Amino acid sequence: LSCLIGVTLGIVSATRQYSAFDYLSMLGSLIGVSMPVFWLGLVLILIFALGLGWFPVSGRLSIGTDLEVITKFYVIDAIITKNWRALFDALHHLALPALALSTIPMAIVARMTRSSMLEVLRQDYIKTARAKGLSETKVVFKHALRNGLIPVITVIGLQFGILLGGAILTETVFAWPGV
Repeated sequence: LSCLIGVTLGIVSATRQYSAFDYLSMLGSLIGVSMPVFWLGLVLILIFALGLGWFPVSGRLSIGTDLEVITKFYVIDAIITKNWRALFDALHHLALPALALSTIPMAIVARMTRSSMLEVLRQDYIKTARAKGLSETKVVFKHALRNGLIPVITVIGLQFGILLGGAILTETVFAWPGV
């Protein structure tokens, strides 16, 4: 979640520098980096579980949902046993914890992608590709993104340790049994 959304936000922000989207996504990234995961989890529970009632407050499955446990990963178990009701229920319970846990890495990846892409988009070979008449999409995704993702992949690897630390807090807030 953090890689997919973070890289997408970074690319769009870099290609539309100084636009309203750029400013809003970078402001959101700043807030995402600054916000502790346990506090964000509590805010998500308050708004989306208690206030709007869209998501469950805690747990991994609703009471009364039958699921044959094989791997103890409920999403995988539901897919293996083809229990689509349990799969939907497990994903429904997973949405808020996944969002809370992915926010900090997502913000860091978005900022790093934007920075790296802006640097690459100013290179001479990008100007040459544009001068040759390549479409902007091809220039961005074929030429710029390949070189722009090198430092981003390094940062994504370093975020793995932060995810493990954040997972402990997220599990506590959402009342999940620990990893």
